[in-house]
Amino acid sequence: MKTLNVEMTVTPKTPKQIRKGVKLLLSALKITDAKPVYLSFTHRSDTYLNSFCFKNCEDEKKKTGCAIIYGWSLWEDKKLGFYEAEFHSVIKDNGDLIDITPRRKNEDSILFVADMSKTSGRKSVNSWYSWSNCKIVNGHVAEVSVELEIVQADGELSEFQTAHAIAGKK
Repeated sequence: MKTLNVEMTVTPKTPKQIRKGVKLLLSALKITDAKPVYLSFTHRSDTYLNSFCFKNCEDEKKKTGCAIIYGWSLWEDKKLGFYEAEFHSVIKDNGDLIDITPRRKNEDSILFVADMSKTSGRKSVNSWYSWSNCKIVNGHVAEVSVELEIVQADGELSEFQTAHAIAGKK
């Protein structure tokens, strides 16, 4: 297997349709039993921050007793043949999946697929276990998802602490 090293500037957005690239992501993630769904943002609290889905869902569970569902937000830059799965959490309340995490780029909706084989959890006061993004470029897996630890940076975006696994390397 060859290593694919590509440097490009991408502008990923919510896929408007379930195309071949999205299906390749699902295959790379080994998701066979769940269908992607579009979720709009639902405001639940002014204290919930973008990029802090794990903490937002954890706080909402403490308040309401809802379930936390882990899975992937799916993104594409169709012009560049770029597809990405970003590990994400939403809540399940009265049987409905609800995304309570504000958007960084004001997307109307996200394409979310639940992944019951992957979980997240708090490791310490300011960190969680999670998964790195999976990326596909021009039909080839450019980056596989690996377990990692996310450390909360002082009220800003979370920072990732791991070495990314590149296709072809262990």
